[in-house]
Amino acid sequence: MITLPRHWGVRFTPTVHTHAEGPTDPRNNKLHPNFVVVVTGAGKGLGYHIALAYAQAGAHGIVIASRTKSDLLRLEEEIRSTAPDSIVLVQTCDTQSDDDVKRLADATKARFGRLDVVVANAGIISKYLEGPDGKQRLPIGVVEDTDFDRVINTNFMGSYRMAKHFVPQLVETKDGPQAFVCITSLAALTSSSDLTPIAYNLSKIGNNRMVQHIHNDHKKDGVQAFAVHPGAVLTPQTEMHHTTQLGVGWTEYTFSNPSLLTDDVKLCGGFLTWLTREKREWLSGRYLSAAWDVDELTAMKDEIVGGDKLVMRMVV
Repeated sequence: MITLPRHWGVRFTPTVHTHAEGPTDPRNNKLHPNFVVVVTGAGKGLGYHIALAYAQAGAHGIVIASRTKSDLLRLEEEIRSTAPDSIVLVQTCDTQSDDDVKRLADATKARFGRLDVVVANAGIISKYLEGPDGKQRLPIGVVEDTDFDRVINTNFMGSYRMAKHFVPQLVETKDGPQAFVCITSLAALTSSSDLTPIAYNLSKIGNNRMVQHIHNDHKKDGVQAFAVHPGAVLTPQTEMHHTTQLGVGWTEYTFSNPSLLTDDVKLCGGFLTWLTREKREWLSGRYLSAAWDVDELTAMKDEIVGGDKLVMRMVV
């Protein structure tokens, strides 16, 4: 049993899920016949399975991008096996490069001429340090975390570049969900770098605020924007987190199991097929967790909209 602060919203819905099931099973979220989605960071981990989820949901066009071509070719083969009628566009892209992101956007428009959903998933975490006992650990605080530039440039600026070059295409696609999805993290809600490094935390809270801006600035154009926490997932990015010692800032919380990464890597992809299958303006501009029960979430619509919940603001 894990006791976490209420304001982290882990159990915003009474029921939480570790796997995509029922209404978040991609096979239960059939997409319209012209549906086109772009997924960055698709070569491994979350992005890989997000792309597969859209294939299972019947996406017509799936654009997969990452820095490593061999990873993308492996994913392309699996998508073609899963959804032989889907058209797959494979393109290497480093979201730290504005030119790369522009080329990706141009290639998407040239191939499909429309765009329904963008999933800005590419992300990294600060480099591990070696402790005096020889074990790897994450840096704590502004002094130890010397990887700021790379993390902010990838996680925050990379998502900004995706928005800069792809939101205009979403604006043009009037007959689709017009959704920009930014993969964020529960880490955005923390004020301690004992669990995840400060550069990562700051990049993710920046993503949350950017999603609010995209919603407020472009809702008149029909564009939706969502900041989605994918769950506590074991991926190549997080494979050493579950063995990392928690720092003193966590003594007020109780963890009965040192492994916190218990959610299935397919959870987020299934949630996203539900979220973006149709317009859900009432959730646009908000932080969401892929683990939340979507039926309970929908039942809370009036509470969420009336209280303007799930957004970043100062409490006074």
